[in-house]
Amino acid sequence: MTTQLSHIREIERVGLGAASPRDAPVVQSWLRCLNDYKLDPTIAQEAYIVPGSKLREHREQAEELIRIGRSGLEGLFNQVAEQNYVLLLSDARGVTVDFMGDPTFDNQLRKAGLYLGSEWSENRAGTCAVGACIVSGEPVIIHQDDHFDASH
Repeated sequence: MTTQLSHIREIERVGLGAASPRDAPVVQSWLRCLNDYKLDPTIAQEAYIVPGSKLREHREQAEELIRIGRSGLEGLFNQVAEQNYVLLLSDARGVTVDFMGDPTFDNQLRKAGLYLGSEWSENRAGTCAVGACIVSGEPVIIHQDDHFDASH
């Protein structure tokens, strides 16, 4: 609980203009979350999974991306499978259109938003790698407490 409170206070300080040792893309994303999306770091954002019909639309539109990315995902997943990682491939709107993870954890992964159809746009999920990458147009690394929402 103490680390969550210190995380929230750090975001508040950044929102008030204080300097931060965090990478610039993290700070910029936090500011967008506060100022543009009006997200509250004290409120955990529940994972949002798009309805099945919307997921089909996203997957149809991303058909080529899925086809091209699949072999890379499979190769990477084979390297990290024993470490309980989940791999997500998201479209330009932040919706997960392909997914690889351990099926024995499907319910837990779905609840956490680490699942097919989860939406990781910054305005919905706060600071996360997918959302920050979409907004900035640049590769972004978001580590644990770089996320806006402490639940992620």
